Amino acid sequence: MKGQLRKARQAIIFFFFSTGCTYGLLTARMPALREQLQAGEALIGMAMLCLGCGSLIGFVAMHVLQRRWSTRGILRLGSACLLLSLPLCGLAPTGVLFCAACTLLGSCFALADVAMNTQGILLEQRLRHNCLSGLHACYSFGGLGGSLLGAIFAALGASPLVTFMTAAGAQLVCWRLFAPYLLPDRTEQTPTGKDDLSRRGVPLFIYLCGFLALAAYAVEGSCAEWSALLLHTVKGAPESTAALGFGAFSVAIALSRMLGDGLRQRWGDFALLLGSTAAAVCGLVTVLLSPWPLLCLAGYALTGAGMAPIMPVLLSRAGSRDDISPQQATTAIATLGYAGLLIIPPSIGWLAQWYGLTTALLLPLLLALLLMVSSLLFRGPGRGRQH
Repeated sequence: MKGQLRKARQAIIFFFFSTGCTYGLLTARMPALREQLQAGEALIGMAMLCLGCGSLIGFVAMHVLQRRWSTRGILRLGSACLLLSLPLCGLAPTGVLFCAACTLLGSCFALADVAMNTQGILLEQRLRHNCLSGLHACYSFGGLGGSLLGAIFAALGASPLVTFMTAAGAQLVCWRLFAPYLLPDRTEQTPTGKDDLSRRGVPLFIYLCGFLALAAYAVEGSCAEWSALLLHTVKGAPESTAALGFGAFSVAIALSRMLGDGLRQRWGDFALLLGSTAAAVCGLVTVLLSPWPLLCLAGYALTGAGMAPIMPVLLSRAGSRDDISPQQATTAIATLGYAGLLIIPPSIGWLAQWYGLTTALLLPLLLALLLMVSSLLFRGPGRGRQH
């Protein structure tokens, strides 16, 4: 049994890393894709919107697939299609086809995202200790690895298509090695229980977790999309320094998630969420008030470290309940979370046009304050699933 769980953990680590690596590769080669398509900023923005809309399509499809397929079956399908779809982005000859490829890629991202998080919840239940934060760290390091790999291929003068085909081919070989070791759903062994859960409504607590995920994703998306512009246009940092804003945030969130499981075991969910969200609030206040770009970079790093534990705790607490299946809980939370990622960061641009960027960025600060207050919901051990 221990040997099987060890192989399952290695497999789930691979799928988290691979999904993050694929996203990192796409973003790293975006300048080359724009040049290849001879496109402007508007088309790239439309492609990113299509990526998000494709994710929402994938979440809707997940609601249908999870009634008939197991989580491991959906993860195998979603991750394989994700790797096969990536070269289509490099192959697209026109902007319309590129947007279509991004829509398909976004749908595959959604399937893989929900399924791999459900696998992480199932692994926690079998191991009987926290591990979801470490798995999310693997996703973050995958994103960093994809960015570095994309930079290497760019330095070598390779086209996006060559980059994507090489990376996807290597990952498909690993996919074939790890896919057989994914965990079966517990409901695969008790189909009657699965039917009972599927007929129940979604508990209010799951919706609350979903809205908190919306706030968390919105804060992360705001840091990703607006950090460079804030540092360059408002704080006066050179472009080379401004580009490090999201990098500082990403590295901090990855390193913090490596420690998240141990801190959660020692402190508990309430203390961890209260402390981490307070750190995120302090980081955002530093970013908005400090006139010094280097101190703003430290603020973004503090924000990343503070945001790191939120999604692992939300998914773990929701997936461990005995009145909803892990698949349903993860799908509901991810759907609401990604909706925030689509709505809030773009709305900052509209607010900035009227009130200025610094004022507009008070919105993610208010969301971080909401997350800090909402940590009160996580006092106590939570409602656990019976093993």
